[in-house]
Amino acid sequence: MPLRLARRLFCLAAAVLAIPVLAADIETPTGTFRFDPPPGYTELSAQEIDAKFGRNGRKPIKVFGNASRASTVSVTWSQQKLTQAELPKFKQAMEELLPKLTPGLVFNDRQLRTIGARQWIYLDSTVPAVDTSIRNLMYLSDLGGHMIGVNFNATVAEFPNQQAGFEAAARTLRVD
Repeated sequence: MPLRLARRLFCLAAAVLAIPVLAADIETPTGTFRFDPPPGYTELSAQEIDAKFGRNGRKPIKVFGNASRASTVSVTWSQQKLTQAELPKFKQAMEELLPKLTPGLVFNDRQLRTIGARQWIYLDSTVPAVDTSIRNLMYLSDLGGHMIGVNFNATVAEFPNQQAGFEAAARTLRVD
């Protein structure tokens, strides 16, 4: 293949992959999760997910990030059984467990929120990292009797620039 054609194909592929995602439909073993990622966010490649999340062996099923990939939205599905009725008790358990698993974690807010017709656990926390602090907005609910989680995160310094997009995206969370 001539070099000029190869360059054009590479540029076309890069442009297609960098198109922001307007709506995401994510299939899980127990149903479909849908949401609208923040404006300008694109899906991370498998290699990017491995590099960012592969250390603990529990990778999200999908991740979306801003252009620099410093701010991300990750979606996880778990075999953990969970129903709407169990959310209050599960919220309490997460409030006790997360600070033990993550030294230095501080909750900014924790509550049950209704999005659409569904209850979601909302846990807003700040955690220290190696060279900065990270702000996490975690949403947890059930999907077909199992846990679905969405984690919006950004550095504390970048969070004010991402907050409105995170909140708008969170208002679109839905399961089928």
